[in-house]
Amino acid sequence: MSKADQKYFDVFWTDKYFPALDGLRAISILLVVFFHAGGPDIRGWIGVHIFFVLSGFLITTLLLREREQFGRISLRAFYVRRFFRIIPIYYLVLCGYIPVVLLMHDALRWTELKLALPYMFTFIQEYRPAASGMVFGQAWSLGIEEKFYLLWPLLIILAFPFRRFTTLLVLALCAAWFFVPYGVLSNYGSLFLGSLLAIVLAKSSTAFIREPLARLPTNLAILLVCAAYAFFWYHSNLFLVFSASIALLIGTLVLHASWLRSILEHPWIVIIGRRSYAMYLTHVLVLHAVEKLMTLFHASLWYTVVPVTYLLSFAAATILFYLVERPCLTYGHRLSKRIRENGSLNAQSAVSA
Repeated sequence: MSKADQKYFDVFWTDKYFPALDGLRAISILLVVFFHAGGPDIRGWIGVHIFFVLSGFLITTLLLREREQFGRISLRAFYVRRFFRIIPIYYLVLCGYIPVVLLMHDALRWTELKLALPYMFTFIQEYRPAASGMVFGQAWSLGIEEKFYLLWPLLIILAFPFRRFTTLLVLALCAAWFFVPYGVLSNYGSLFLGSLLAIVLAKSSTAFIREPLARLPTNLAILLVCAAYAFFWYHSNLFLVFSASIALLIGTLVLHASWLRSILEHPWIVIIGRRSYAMYLTHVLVLHAVEKLMTLFHASLWYTVVPVTYLLSFAAATILFYLVERPCLTYGHRLSKRIRENGSLNAQSAVSA
């Protein structure tokens, strides 16, 4: 590996936060809001798969760094972090839907919600019956992520360290995912592609794939994203090609300074990205209110509904961020750190004994 390439990886391995990835989240939530608000068909649902790729990359990177730094992965600490990151605000917003639907005095919507609640509370939304409608329907993706978070750390522990054979095996599995028929299982492909990127970039991995990635120019990665987007426009079932191009783009964003990274790291874009989870949870509820308001003013057009929904979702998400999300994140990280430290002390005591 050249000194220039090594420099990129040295910086990446020591960086604990990548603001450009929050910028990418801001774009993802814009695509999702655009899709749900009924804007022109730009395949805005693909924003969910950008979230999937980001989640797979970041979760796997954190797990591998913990394994490399401490010699072990604390599953308890990991699950505690994920619990306080996802669960409290999720259940709060979900429970907020109940009085809203009741106030609507819509018997059909209330019947749909009652059918959907058992699936939403147990994170199996992707299996909810059609009769349950689409109340809080955007939360289907959380069911996918929760199952991934449950099993993936176990596979990381079994497969570590990711030498040439194990890296090729994961690469082959990701390639095989392209041939999985479109459906529930195919949605996991984007998570695995993000995870593969993290494996390739990890210290414990061999450099035979990592080095070419270090030389991939950002402009070329952007062209690949555009080409993949154009490709899946005509073959939407092959959206994993787009997810793979997003994984390559993420690789360039965390390794190289570039004009795109500078844009995505703009403070306001980063702030939106940091609120994106709460925006994702609340934007459909906000959208319904905006659509009713715009109808009263005879302005229910997508180019008025989309920006108003985006701004009001950001406002609602900001309130939730300070009141719920950030306190829960802080507590979850503090508790997981305590669990990991106690685990290390117990391991040292066992060795001493």
